[in-house]
Amino acid sequence: MNVLITGGGSGIGFGAARALLDAGAKVTIAGRSAARLEQARAFMTAANADFGARLHTVTADVSIEEQVEGAVSQAKSVTGQLDAVVACAGDPRGQMAPVTHLDLDQWNSIFNNNVVGSMLTLKHGTRELVKSGGGACVVVSSISAVMTARFASPISAAKAAIEQLVRIAAHELGPSNVTVNAVRPGLVEVERQGPLPTEIRDDFLAVIPMGRLGTPRDMAGALKFLVGRTRSGSPGRCSASTADKPWSARSMPRRGSNPSSVRTPCAESSDETSK
Repeated sequence: MNVLITGGGSGIGFGAARALLDAGAKVTIAGRSAARLEQARAFMTAANADFGARLHTVTADVSIEEQVEGAVSQAKSVTGQLDAVVACAGDPRGQMAPVTHLDLDQWNSIFNNNVVGSMLTLKHGTRELVKSGGGACVVVSSISAVMTARFASPISAAKAAIEQLVRIAAHELGPSNVTVNAVRPGLVEVERQGPLPTEIRDDFLAVIPMGRLGTPRDMAGALKFLVGRTRSGSPGRCSASTADKPWSARSMPRRGSNPSSVRTPCAESSDETSK
């Protein structure tokens, strides 16, 4: 199996790459930082020298169509056929602000990194899957797509948009033996993003039975399962794949995240950019 993973240099994408390599797949990881990709490659090949011949890297910004198209082409060239695509790239946190103080530039950045990036990956990746006679595309969403959390409207709206895109793509591509699915991680701690603010972390831990956040490894099994169901399975599902995990939140925090940097919804502001 030959797989392309965007955002594969860290976080959930890194965990998915490691799991698929363990299963014998050939994997190309894509990301904006060539240094981070090489670090990821070095780490994985140090753990298992056999990965070296099957792990490839390509630098690409998923919000730039030509770079996404190039990444897909390079991944395909490994075997001459692409069997699966995993879209992990994106900014999972983004702006925290009440709707009355949303910043348009930050809103557009979140949608560009998440929705546009997923769309371009799906567009060019599934084209190759159709040519291959079928395959699997998996997009990483979030529980924020279906649960509300105060001050998180940008990422929640972006992930909800991604899920509707997945459903429509699955409807369109099913006759070509291409499955398209999404997974909804709970709050996953990713090292490169730095620690969460204590208040936000504590709010989430209060509604997680095991009392810990998720890890990229927790998600790897779900992604590997969906990638492995090429040309079969249940396309169009947006699965809360962490729901059976004791660390998955059963609900969003009732009080909601309330970082000190967030202004109250009705606060007056002289900052013209916030109006």
